[in-house]
Amino acid sequence: MLAACGGSTPAAEAPAQEPAEEPAATAEAPAQAQAKTFDDMSEHERAELMKNVVLPEMTTAFQSFDKEEFAQVNCVTCHGPGAKEGEFDMPNKDLPALNQAEMDEHPEMTKFMMEVVVPKMAKMLGEEPYNPQTHEGFGCFDCHTKKE
Repeated sequence: MLAACGGSTPAAEAPAQEPAEEPAATAEAPAQAQAKTFDDMSEHERAELMKNVVLPEMTTAFQSFDKEEFAQVNCVTCHGPGAKEGEFDMPNKDLPALNQAEMDEHPEMTKFMMEVVVPKMAKMLGEEPYNPQTHEGFGCFDCHTKKE
């Protein structure tokens, strides 16, 4: 199962200046955001996509899974405490580190993450879900670190 998690893709640097004519991602227009992958977006476009598309979608998903544990979903939920200072680097060492034993210990969460979170995030980021045959695409290790 761990092989289905994938690896981390290095983040592309944001261009120094963002073109004014590029549409920002909004909840009403997520298809516009999919014209580019997350790595191809400007820093402003990334922030708009996260705020207006990813955060609402993931809030709904996580609260549907466990409304008590995920009663408060915000940037810190996934990006850790550094998000308060504008640090959004992923993978995030503050999320649970993963290995097969960790995933086996939490089968319901693992199933939810692999069947709901990974496909939703991949789609919102304009990527394919991780493919264990090609070792490409968005997977667990784009957000989580590996546990030794």
